[in-house]
Amino acid sequence: MALVEKAARQGYAYAMYKLGETHYKRKEYERAVEWFTKAAEAGLPTAMFNLGQRFYSGMDAAAPDYPAAVDWFTRAADAGDGRAAGILANMYQVGNGRAWYDIPATATSSSTFKTLLS
Repeated sequence: MALVEKAARQGYAYAMYKLGETHYKRKEYERAVEWFTKAAEAGLPTAMFNLGQRFYSGMDAAAPDYPAAVDWFTRAADAGDGRAAGILANMYQVGNGRAWYDIPATATSSSTFKTLLS
């Protein structure tokens, strides 16, 4: 764990993500989200997707935060994560983002979805 922590502190996004996973498994959720966020902000699409999942599911005890989930899923989709695009589509269809019928037929990218939230 010491080597992963050292690599994370040196700015390696994947090490940040793995450190977040370690804290999550230990049920240290605040620390986990802190490291997932650092990894996501460093550009790791998997971390962006993971944060989207955490906010969508309610962060393990808290209520779901759909706007935050949409934001992180959008970032992940824009970074090329196809899973995030699928979840975004589902969120819009069931009304967790905006209703599917509010999205123009020409909307094809997640950045278009993000614009629609404004």
